[in-house]
Amino acid sequence: MSGHVHSRTHFASFFSGWFFIFLAITASTFQTIAMAAVRPIGEPEFSKLLAEAENGSLRAEVEIAKAYASGQVGKVNYEEAARWYRKASDRGEPDSQTNLGALYLLGLGVERNESEAVRWFQRAASSGYLVAQHNLAVVCLNGWGVPKDPQRGLDLLIRSASAGLEISQVDLALVYMRGQIVPRDPEMGVRWLRRAARHDYPAANFLLGVAYENGEGVKADVSRAVEFYRKGADKGYAAAQNNLGRIYFQGSAGKQDKREALRLFSAAAEQGNGQSYLNLALCSLVGCARVIDATAAYSWYLSAGASGAAIPRTFHEKFTQLAKELDENQIKQAQSDSQAWIKQHPSADPRTPVQLRHVPNAAFAANQQPRIIDNSEVFNTLWQQTPYMPPHLRNRDSVR
Repeated sequence: MSGHVHSRTHFASFFSGWFFIFLAITASTFQTIAMAAVRPIGEPEFSKLLAEAENGSLRAEVEIAKAYASGQVGKVNYEEAARWYRKASDRGEPDSQTNLGALYLLGLGVERNESEAVRWFQRAASSGYLVAQHNLAVVCLNGWGVPKDPQRGLDLLIRSASAGLEISQVDLALVYMRGQIVPRDPEMGVRWLRRAARHDYPAANFLLGVAYENGEGVKADVSRAVEFYRKGADKGYAAAQNNLGRIYFQGSAGKQDKREALRLFSAAAEQGNGQSYLNLALCSLVGCARVIDATAAYSWYLSAGASGAAIPRTFHEKFTQLAKELDENQIKQAQSDSQAWIKQHPSADPRTPVQLRHVPNAAFAANQQPRIIDNSEVFNTLWQQTPYMPPHLRNRDSVR
């Protein structure tokens, strides 16, 4: 590959239209990052728990709802999760009220209803539940189900962040990084990120990695960026996996390791991370796995487009040209593989960082015979993950 010039990402470019897209959903219900598989509940244990719930046990109602929502009983069943969350919510259980609100906001198991989501968040927040208070801040800042009210949203966010809720601390850090509600203050943003990272919160580690890589609020230090990206990646955080993979691919921290880059991009792709698809397309063309596969590369490119990831003009032009060099069978295979991948790995709703894993093992979208092509001009862009950027916006191209 030709020499690369590393361009900077500014936090101010991360969002437009939506203020925040970190929606807190209790970890007992959804895995906000891809960690170890959920412990399954066996039939005897589940039947006993179900009998207790049907006999009026609030604890059992909550556990049944969580089991359905997390797939502990085989498959995720949001309809049943919502039904049992409603039972517990009607009895005033704030965790269930918060999760039921999240299901309404996302349209999972129930018809999407932002106003109903807000109502349940308000009920839970009235009992002092911090996660619900955070979610009220999110909907106020974005105008979901309520008139947009940045000042009220900020006040709620400061309260929950000051009380120690890590996801609020991350969003408050982004307030200062962006500088639209308050004067821009990257140093203050980094301080809030450090507070959130005290308990190894993955989103905070990822954003600290971005800060150190770009010198936002701290002195630029790629080795420190790698340290924080690694912490997030080890917790299964897709954005951190993608960025760490990019650094290994580039060798910008001193060591180039394309096989490790491929592993990290694949792990991020397993979670439906559309930007990692572009990096996998690149890896397929340069032979990160020691095989050049143009059909697989085109399949990943199609998957990136289907996921809603913004595609740089250079990528679009080069892969349009690549498509002209593939035969009809290769095009059909790429399309089929892409459609199958997207079906199994749907992109996350932009209102939430929740990523639900449907296929346990990383895999390529295609496994075709290698085809050698001239790719000397194709690989001038690696895709840099930014936190939950709306898909219609243009991201920075981290390598040009």
